[in-house]
Amino acid sequence: MRLEDLRFFVRAAALGSLSAAGREIGLSPSAASSRLAALERDVGTQLVLRTTRRIQATDAGELLLRNAGDALDLLDGALREMEEGAETPRGTLRMSLNMFFGRKHVLPYLAEFRDLYPDLRLHLDFSDRIVDLVAEGYDLALRGAPLADSSLIARRLAGNPRVLCASPAYIARRGAPRSPMELKDHDCLSFRSMPVWYFEGPHGEIAHPVEASISGDNGDFAYDAARLGLGLAIKSLAHVWDDLRDGHLVAVMPDYPVTRVGAIWAVAPPGRSMALKARVLVDFLRAKYGSPAYWEADHRILGATAA
Repeated sequence: MRLEDLRFFVRAAALGSLSAAGREIGLSPSAASSRLAALERDVGTQLVLRTTRRIQATDAGELLLRNAGDALDLLDGALREMEEGAETPRGTLRMSLNMFFGRKHVLPYLAEFRDLYPDLRLHLDFSDRIVDLVAEGYDLALRGAPLADSSLIARRLAGNPRVLCASPAYIARRGAPRSPMELKDHDCLSFRSMPVWYFEGPHGEIAHPVEASISGDNGDFAYDAARLGLGLAIKSLAHVWDDLRDGHLVAVMPDYPVTRVGAIWAVAPPGRSMALKARVLVDFLRAKYGSPAYWEADHRILGATAA
């Protein structure tokens, strides 16, 4: 029995779909079916019933599922203990990254990291979705979202304030809003996960439901649209710090800071400690980012200069 097939079966059962589980790891529908078929041949019985929309575990499949999770956890724990006994990290580090943050704040440093740890292979998955680290077999994920699962091992890498911004061309054409009340007269760029913008006012938090002139499905859309002068967007400093520094974007409404800000977290599966191969990368990135992180420090310097 291949562990990859067993992990795939556990994830497919959780999603109720072979094709959905296959898409997460880059398998075609036929390859996903072949992976399940290989596991069923190995165990000698049918594990799922298939319909046009979903899969459902058979009695044998339910029995395997009840025990497979614990078995995989024990095996992963043993592998981590073996790794902890090694002097240098080796093997493969499977990591999930936010698309923009990974490209902008991780990839540029990986050549140096690989020189330090040549025996460590990196497998990077770039996606904006929140992955299931255990079920999908990840060693590490970098997240900017709140942490919902307290059993995960988490280390804070840096702060990540947000800012309302627009391009100089938009401000020249439409002016800059001075308060949330003026946003109704402006083009706002929003996406589904942020239907309400929150600001700190003189008497507490102000909630502004966004009536978007242009809406999209992710943060990269809002960034590109703001750069192109299409409207105002709320972006994280990690996303736009160099655009603010170089004048491609301008922060607006400084008297009403964006609230409900986040941080960048390194998250690992549950266990007694973070695996060595994950820990060395986390420590390396923290050293590169600094404290405060360079995107926060540059923004403070810019604010002091502007003032």
